Amino acid sequence: MLGLIIAIIVLNMGAFLWVKRLAKSHIVHICVFIILFHLSVDLFLSVKYGAYWYFDRGLQWLDVLPVALLSPPAALLFLNGYPTQSSRFKRVLYILLWSLIITVFEALTMLPGPWGFFHHGWWKLTYSALVYPILFCIILLYYKWIRGIDESKGFDHFPEEPRK
Repeated sequence: MLGLIIAIIVLNMGAFLWVKRLAKSHIVHICVFIILFHLSVDLFLSVKYGAYWYFDRGLQWLDVLPVALLSPPAALLFLNGYPTQSSRFKRVLYILLWSLIITVFEALTMLPGPWGFFHHGWWKLTYSALVYPILFCIILLYYKWIRGIDESKGFDHFPEEPRK
């Protein structure tokens, strides 16, 4: 639990201090998307199939903490630093670097208590390392979609109120 509290403080402070390139509306969109996506994946992999779990097996309210307070700031930090104007090689390297960072973080969360809070069933760290680049690409595609909606005509302002 101590590791979770430290990680929540560090990641959220980092996101609060360093995420400056994203619009507030995009931050809200990304946070809600990440939480819902993470909960959906966990519902099947964790609860239904027993691949991994937080703290203890089964669904608990405490499981909401890592989902709601770790994943969103990590995604925001990833997007904030994403090198959109760089070569494809640098963008792929950036995704792979973040995947490595998150995989190492996952390994740290599996330490014994009070530091660790994450446990593997049949899931392996190797699976996570292979899945993280895909997840980062999904986050990136969602962010590009949201930006596209904001930049298109008709979605950039509130409609005028009808005259009385």
